[in-house]
Amino acid sequence: MVDWNIALKTAKVALDVLESSRAMERIEQDGYTRVDPFKIAALEDISVLLKPLDQLYGAFVRDQRSGILVNSARSAGLIHMTCAHELGHYFMGHDSAVDETLDYPANAEVKEQEAETFGYNLLVPRPLLTIICKRKGWNRASLTNPLIIYQLSLRLGISYSATAWSLLRHTLITYNDVQELRKTQPAAIKKALLRDRLPDATKEVWLLDESDQSSVLEPRANDHLVVRLKSHASAGYLWLADSREEVAAEGFSLAPLAATTSDLSTISFGADTTMDYVLSNGDKEGGSPQPVQLSEIRPWVGKQEGDASFHSRAHFEEIQEGLTREAKLALMREVTAS
Repeated sequence: MVDWNIALKTAKVALDVLESSRAMERIEQDGYTRVDPFKIAALEDISVLLKPLDQLYGAFVRDQRSGILVNSARSAGLIHMTCAHELGHYFMGHDSAVDETLDYPANAEVKEQEAETFGYNLLVPRPLLTIICKRKGWNRASLTNPLIIYQLSLRLGISYSATAWSLLRHTLITYNDVQELRKTQPAAIKKALLRDRLPDATKEVWLLDESDQSSVLEPRANDHLVVRLKSHASAGYLWLADSREEVAAEGFSLAPLAATTSDLSTISFGADTTMDYVLSNGDKEGGSPQPVQLSEIRPWVGKQEGDASFHSRAHFEEIQEGLTREAKLALMREVTAS
């Protein structure tokens, strides 16, 4: 466990950063679900460079104009947490640092304990957990379900393991709960969600339902989006995109997820009166949030007033080698102003 003084110190600094950056406004007002470390770095005039690195997770360089290096070969969750860790070195007043891990032991250097704890406090503040759980209708008992922890991790923008440890830090689950959760691998959850159709285990599988209608989710391009909605197929109703042309123009495709004979009894997935649809977007990135709009209609009748509908938004995150989008925009503004 982290030293109590370090925990208090880093929590205060992280809270100050969240307030000064207005990071929570993006969540509370605009519907996003995570704190974006790239945006916070840009506000501090810190350039973040993504590139493949052998063993390193990342590095922080303190200079007249400080910078952060992040291993682009990692998952989105590790990339976000690495950036937050390096921001911890910056905000805690540390000198330059090189990080070959993000999981430092209790006897590690104080600066690494501070950076690690700051990163958790920045990306997983208690108010953010409260907001997401309220939107999704999750309670404390829900937080011992591997499927829910995986989906929470995607919305927080961190790894499955880091999410479990974060909940322990906030005393929302126990140490034994963490050990039980870690027995289930995210790959098994992904495979079950796609019903054994998982072409690339490095891609995430997002599960959307009616509780996501107020949120803006941020998958990476080529992640899989499964939309789970109440089904009235026995009465002749089908969930269809409001406009096939509009869906195609936005780069999406929508198809029902076929049934499987696989045994999914080890993971809870919801009632039998639901239908799953796979929403694919090709390789669309960046830009603005894309609407995800479906209506439950009887095809031979067409859309009628009062038909059930689903509306959410997906803002596909751009993570690729080179400067982050925020760093590029800051550089462009600087050049334009000069």
